[in-house]
Amino acid sequence: MNSHFATQRPTIYADMNVFRYVACGDISIVDPERFIWVYSHAHLDEIYRNGNTDALDGMRALKAVEVCDVLNEHFQSEGDIRLRGCVDPYERYERHLEAISAFEGSNDHSVEYLIRSFGADNFEQLQQTPEELRKEVERLTSGLDDERKDDLVSQARAVSEKMSGVIEQHLKDRVPIDQTRASLGVSSEERKRIEKTVSPIDEVWELIAPAVPGVSKDQFFGFEPFPGIEGVQHTQHGAICGAHIVLNMLGISPDKGLAKREKMQNIMSDGQHTGMASYCNALLSADRGIINKARCIYTYLGNITRTLHFNFEAGSELNFGVQSDKT
Repeated sequence: MNSHFATQRPTIYADMNVFRYVACGDISIVDPERFIWVYSHAHLDEIYRNGNTDALDGMRALKAVEVCDVLNEHFQSEGDIRLRGCVDPYERYERHLEAISAFEGSNDHSVEYLIRSFGADNFEQLQQTPEELRKEVERLTSGLDDERKDDLVSQARAVSEKMSGVIEQHLKDRVPIDQTRASLGVSSEERKRIEKTVSPIDEVWELIAPAVPGVSKDQFFGFEPFPGIEGVQHTQHGAICGAHIVLNMLGISPDKGLAKREKMQNIMSDGQHTGMASYCNALLSADRGIINKARCIYTYLGNITRTLHFNFEAGSELNFGVQSDKT
């Protein structure tokens, strides 16, 4: 969980707003060429969702390059994380739009489960997700031969039925997030104390361990897979993204709007940024929530990634140094 790039210049993964601020002239960076500026697919997805392409100009100005996970023919990670060569951001974005064409929003139903765990009053929408999944599989397999299509649709139907049962059995009763935290023994006073400690993940685990017997700390936060769960890949960036969500659940530097559908997409994106930044020397953001949770995770895992927070003020100039990795 501490893989990283070895490069001649330090790598800085900047969040979306950094690129936008640079593009609009709201901030400037002293000698930006000292660093390799990095973005990921999470930026491209955000640009698609919000419809604002300003960040692409910031990427172009900083000569940013993309960090990407090499996938095999089954779209599974090969464990090979690379920095692409410099490509014009607008050209890369157009290729991204082509890649996601007809697949936009295909995984949106998963958001309903997340916001339910944070106390959303969305049981009616949740009940619709099994059927939405089945229909989506039918749509995506429409171009396959009949035998293959029938097999996948049959599997989707079986999964859909199981999902319906799980929803009725385990998710029917709405549980406010404060009640969930209280059941784990994490009070608001304890959360404030924990956020100030050297290793918040270790500290919060001391509180919640009695409430989750049979589960290890690394399993609970998603750093290790649960025994018996097969077929789900476990990557460094994916695990860190999951830990970002868990910290929100526990109330460690929580984001606002955890039970709101429109907010959860952004929160999930923040987790993806934190995960992809873990391969770089630094994560730069003006968002204190991202930085705090990222620091919790990187500290616990022993990642080399430094968290760099700045208070945004229009016209400000950023000047900082990050040591190159010598290994």
